[in-house]
Amino acid sequence: MSKVSENGVVRDMTAEEQAAFDAITTQATTDNNANKYKLERSKSYPAIAEQLDMIYKAIDADDDLKTKFSDFHTAIKTVKDNNPKPE
Repeated sequence: MSKVSENGVVRDMTAEEQAAFDAITTQATTDNNANKYKLERSKSYPAIAEQLDMIYKAIDADDDLKTKFSDFHTAIKTVKDNNPKPE
């Protein structure tokens, strides 16, 4: 049996406590494994600014998308025009 501390007093867990602890530990491990891909993906994605630039460039290259996403395109274009890339 595992030990548990209550108010600084260490005692053995009952069988029921051990079963509950094991169930919680198993569920936590399952949840961590199920969500591991999220962490791996987040480390692999380009920075948000780079993702937005990719979207802007795709919209800028397509007149139909410029119309459909005019607010986004105009906002980003204004920033780019006001802060040109050095040559």
